[in-house]
Amino acid sequence: MLGKIIRTAVVFLLTVLLAVTAVITYVTVPDADETVVGKETQVEETGMIESVTASSLTGRQDVHVTVLGDSIAKGYSDDENVVIEPYSSLAMKQMAAKEDFQYEITNYARNGLDSEGMNDKILSDEEVCDSVNRSDIIFVTVGSNDLLNECKSAVQEILDTDTKFKSAGEALKVLRESVAGNPLLVLKIIETLEQWDYQVFEANWIEMMNRISAMKKEDAWIMVTNIYNPVANLNVPSTMDRGVENVIRNMNQIIEKYAEEYDYQVADIFSSEVCDHVQPDGLHPDQTGQQIIADQICGK
Repeated sequence: MLGKIIRTAVVFLLTVLLAVTAVITYVTVPDADETVVGKETQVEETGMIESVTASSLTGRQDVHVTVLGDSIAKGYSDDENVVIEPYSSLAMKQMAAKEDFQYEITNYARNGLDSEGMNDKILSDEEVCDSVNRSDIIFVTVGSNDLLNECKSAVQEILDTDTKFKSAGEALKVLRESVAGNPLLVLKIIETLEQWDYQVFEANWIEMMNRISAMKKEDAWIMVTNIYNPVANLNVPSTMDRGVENVIRNMNQIIEKYAEEYDYQVADIFSSEVCDHVQPDGLHPDQTGQQIIADQICGK
C-alpha cells in the first residue's frame, strides 16, 4: 500500500515538473508579429457544436492561435525605439496564467489593412489558410482602415480637391484649417457623413467571415474586436467627430449583426477607454490601450 502511494506521488511530481518546464513554441512569420502562452474561453453553442473552452484546453501542448487584422492587431508603434505588444499576446498570457496549457500564436496582421485587403491579400494566402485551418483560437480586427480611407475620400469630396492624402491625419488637418477659414463647410461635412455607404464594408465583412468559416475547425473560438473612434484625438471639427462616431456605430452594428450566424464573439472596444490611451500619432493604442483591449477579450 505504501509503495503504491509513493509511486502515485512520484508520478504527480513528475507531471508538475513537466508542466512547469514545458517550452513554449514561438512561430516566426515574415512581415508579421508573433507571441504565445495559454487560454480561457466561453462556451458558445451552435446546434451540437461547442466552441473551445478553457477546460478542454487544460493540459494541452498544441493549442494554435491565429491573429488576422490591421495595425491595431499587429501592435503598431509610431516610435521605432518602443515595442508595443499586441492585445492578442497580452490576452493569451493573461488567460494562460489561469489555465495550464502550451500554445503557439501566429500574427498575420498588417499595417493599413482594410476589409477588402483582408480578403484579397490575407485570406487568399495559402500559409494563412493553413494556420486558420488548424487554429483553436482566431482573433480578428479589421474595419478602422475602412473608416480612415473613407475619411480621406470624404475630405476630398468636402474640399472638392484631387489631393491624394497620405493619411487620414493629414486629410483631417487640412480639413480643420479649411473649416477655420470657411465655417459653412460644416454643413457639407454633415451631408457627406449622412451619405456614407456601408454596403461595401458589409459585403467585405460577409465574404471575410464566409472564408474564415469555411477554413476553421468546427469548434474553433473566434474573437472579433469592434471599432473604436480612431480620430477622437485628432482635433477634428466637433460636427465631423459626431458624424464619424455615428458611422462607427453603424459599422459596429454590422459586426454585431453577423456574430450569431458565423459563431464569433465581439469584444466591445468602442465602449472602452482605448481612445484615452493612444500613441502620439493620436490613432494607435499605446501599451495601456492594447492592455485594455486584452482585458475586454479576457472578460468574454
